[in-house]
Amino acid sequence: MPPPETVDQMPVLAGGPEDLFRLGPVTTTGDGLAGSMPAGPWLAGADGSTAAGSLGVLVDDVLGYALIGARPEGGWSVSAEITLDLLAPLPTSGAIHCTGTLLHADALGAYAEGRVTDDDGRLVAVTSQRGRFVPLASEPVPASYEPVADADDAIGWLARAFADGEPFVVPDLLANPLGTVHGGMSFCLSELVARRSVAAHLTTASVRVAYTRGIRAGDTLTYVTDVRHAGRSLAVIDVTGVVDGRTATAARVSLHAGPGAA
Repeated sequence: MPPPETVDQMPVLAGGPEDLFRLGPVTTTGDGLAGSMPAGPWLAGADGSTAAGSLGVLVDDVLGYALIGARPEGGWSVSAEITLDLLAPLPTSGAIHCTGTLLHADALGAYAEGRVTDDDGRLVAVTSQRGRFVPLASEPVPASYEPVADADDAIGWLARAFADGEPFVVPDLLANPLGTVHGGMSFCLSELVARRSVAAHLTTASVRVAYTRGIRAGDTLTYVTDVRHAGRSLAVIDVTGVVDGRTATAARVSLHAGPGAA
């Protein structure tokens, strides 16, 4: 693992989620932060297109560190809500870029918005994040984790290992430096779970995830789906992450028929 980078004296700590999606460092821009990751077959879903959920760690890191920049002394920011609206097909090669800007902060938390683009600057998605400030008991440190056996099929591996509807024990691979599941990983898995319930011709249009309780490495996590609507041109799926009978994440994923769909 590379040594931590810094953004305005903030430690940007790469761990399992960042390595799994091959993220580059988070850097400063004129009015915020930026990051990127390469696109390739390891991000592809069953239909061969780049999975919308694969953006989760990238947008959470960029917007999350924008929020952390406004934290009170001795505090940190944890994800309260992440949203993503897809505007165009995601690239399958080259790189995917995200920029984020802090728009508001107070004593309780902060809010940031971002843009996702391809190498040509084409806007493919918009995103936002709300964060809650929490006191730090100790300095964040990335968890040690077992390497992924099939890193060239990251999305397929995640879908088979953790998004198949069965309860699973959360591995250190999914954890952030606070020891809880990375918000971007919960985002990714929620989107993958939702896609299991709909026809293949539907593509993800939006994802909204609320984070109600922290999920720690070692917890047993189950994803429960509720198909609110499934038609030929639109589907709405609620995905709830449950630990010990209590809601930890609540996601709503909307899917629609892409151009040329019958």
